[in-house]
Amino acid sequence: MKKLEINKEDLKYNLNVITEKINKNCKDNKNPQIIAVVKANGMGLDLVQYSKFLVENDIKILAVANVEEAIVLRENGIDVEILMLSPVMEKESLQILLEKNITLTVSSLKGLKIIEEIAKEKSIEDINVHLKLDTGFGRYGVVYTNIEEILNIFRNCEKVKIKGTYTHFSKTMDKKWTNLQFDRFLETVEKIKRENFNPGILHASSSTAFLKYPTMHLDAIRIGSVVQGRTLLCKKEFKKIGV
Repeated sequence: MKKLEINKEDLKYNLNVITEKINKNCKDNKNPQIIAVVKANGMGLDLVQYSKFLVENDIKILAVANVEEAIVLRENGIDVEILMLSPVMEKESLQILLEKNITLTVSSLKGLKIIEEIAKEKSIEDINVHLKLDTGFGRYGVVYTNIEEILNIFRNCEKVKIKGTYTHFSKTMDKKWTNLQFDRFLETVEKIKRENFNPGILHASSSTAFLKYPTMHLDAIRIGSVVQGRTLLCKKEFKKIGV
């Protein structure tokens, strides 16, 4: 069996380059948080070992794509915040995630009500979630034009606390389309704020958008492939990890 050996110093080098770019582009001395995406078996580097490396190097938030990934991380001693990037509607899975203190994604009023119902049944307090807005990707999330449902999600929070609001760009190399999605996101956030609701930390940029659109960094960035130097825009300033 072939084995992939990873030079951790190369990963550290890439993290340093990312930090330098964040510092260069930040405004008002407010650096965005790094949300490190470790889905797909740690982007191919082993879910647990890669996550432990990131935590050891001061990453405070990890992001996963499914229930199994979140459980594996908790069972292997990862105790930083873990954000579930996909919405979960099945009650048994949600109960497990809540017991393991996973930050959930809410993408509909129905989904929020299921979480609230479980929280009341199990007497679970202070549940952290991020609200996903669909600004044009079409995968999941509350469609940005459905402002009434978005506001109703905030109105129906009792046990749940919305700690963040985010969107996902669908074609990051298309500047015009990405700008449109970004404007839709900011406009929706402003509507939320005008109703005196707090959207929490805002994030929209994944790896390519982080490199291509510095003004879109907001409060947090979600990065995966850029840490490994695999993003198209990494060029020579990053070290490519693996194949």
